[in-house]
Amino acid sequence: MKAVLALLFAAVMLVACQTSTVVKDIHMASDTAYGPDVMAYYAVFTSLSAQPFYSTTVGYGFKTRYVGPSKSMISQAWSYGKQLQFSGGLSAKVPCYLLPCSPTREDTGVVSMDEADFVAAATKGFDFELAGKAGKIVGRIPAHAFRRVLDLKLTMKLPRCPVICSTAAKPNRLPSGKEGFDQAKAESDQEVETDAEGEILLQM
Repeated sequence: MKAVLALLFAAVMLVACQTSTVVKDIHMASDTAYGPDVMAYYAVFTSLSAQPFYSTTVGYGFKTRYVGPSKSMISQAWSYGKQLQFSGGLSAKVPCYLLPCSPTREDTGVVSMDEADFVAAATKGFDFELAGKAGKIVGRIPAHAFRRVLDLKLTMKLPRCPVICSTAAKPNRLPSGKEGFDQAKAESDQEVETDAEGEILLQM
């Protein structure tokens, strides 16, 4: 019995680890830190799960997965009067393996967040509403799901400043010796000249 419980616990922990990790995409040159997949809303025949993330290419947000008896037709995301960018994903029928069963559909999407809202959500959680032609659904993501993403982000290698930044910051070096002195004097003569009273006049 203890062995069975140990295997069950290991399986649950393995699934949890798989849903909260950093995924690397070598083709798109991006790294994405995923928090745990949590239940944001649950009813008898309807559920909404959410998974916060941070991507080096698209920024902060969370994935949504709606399961219900009909299409959600979600097209908008809101949080206390602030509209968030929502991108719809896949919409498909969920297979029915046990009869009798009612028709069930699965709709996925992505909600984008700015960094300030994401960091605040890591302390107090995040309440939101998804809306569409079929109605509305209100959900809540607990704070620990966002904190996990921020913890994983600390382990990621974030994109560095492009090469142009480092090259632009480097000053132009003048040649050494008499050649450098003559070049510096020529550049100075092109910029300004002085009149007899010492007033600086700009070269035209």
